[in-house]
Amino acid sequence: MKLFLSISCLLVSLLGYNAYSQEKPINAADLNSVRPIDDANVHYRVRLWRRLDLNEKINQPLFSFNNEISKFLVEWVEAGILTPYANDSLKTKMTLAQFKENLKIEEGVVDGELSDAEKSAGFGSENKTPSGAGTDDGWGGKTNSTAEKAKPSDGFTEKTATSATSAAYYFPKELTIIEIKEDAIFDRQRSRLYFDILSFTLIIPAFKTKAGFDKPVASFRYKELYKLFRSNPNCIWYNSQNEIQHKNMADAFDLRMFQARIVKKGNPRNQFLTDINNSELDGLNRSQALEYELLEIEHDMWEN
Repeated sequence: MKLFLSISCLLVSLLGYNAYSQEKPINAADLNSVRPIDDANVHYRVRLWRRLDLNEKINQPLFSFNNEISKFLVEWVEAGILTPYANDSLKTKMTLAQFKENLKIEEGVVDGELSDAEKSAGFGSENKTPSGAGTDDGWGGKTNSTAEKAKPSDGFTEKTATSATSAAYYFPKELTIIEIKEDAIFDRQRSRLYFDILSFTLIIPAFKTKAGFDKPVASFRYKELYKLFRSNPNCIWYNSQNEIQHKNMADAFDLRMFQARIVKKGNPRNQFLTDINNSELDGLNRSQALEYELLEIEHDMWEN
């Protein structure tokens, strides 16, 4: 009887310990993290958004000829091996058709052509000439507009106009902005600051869009990208100083071999630094101040 009671108590204790020691739910940040850090070891965490401009000289190794990072992102989505998302929350998946639609060049004013508002304001009227009058051909001579109109059509113009109605898409080379969403985490166990990248958002720069604003194409889980970078030898950070030392893009992001300024810090209203500080210059100054604050937090953490 005593043996039975002892075995029963042992079983109850084991079951209770097993229930107590079950793994806790994994939060969304850990699901998207390449190297998640246990919450028990996180002393400090702050969410950051950075703007990576691939046209900047320091970032051009990620944008080398035929090895542009944006080229790989577009090709992987079209091949069906990379999942695009509607935004950096990484909850709503996009179809390939939606992705292609975001890459489509919007119909608008052709470069060099005046808009309707400009024409109504009177611009362009100075170039109008009387019927039959000659116009300057750019070389000091005159051309006869009547003679130009009288030229027979060779059919080429009609073909060009017809082909212009087909959809046109941005080239990957034109997608020069990547927004990086990451967590800055101070790990108390290893006594250092880590940057945990969670997602990339591919953006069409403002000067390429009809509205004149940045246009997000799609967001991607960095955890997926990290594996694809590793598996593709062409995904290189181009070392122009020593070409035997090209690095994989995954290593380049691990080693922070890029420059991307902070454009947003986690806040209740989800505002960018420029919105909070009311100007581009103040937003840039605040971005630099945040970088220094992160360095000071890591340096001063164990001072007292």
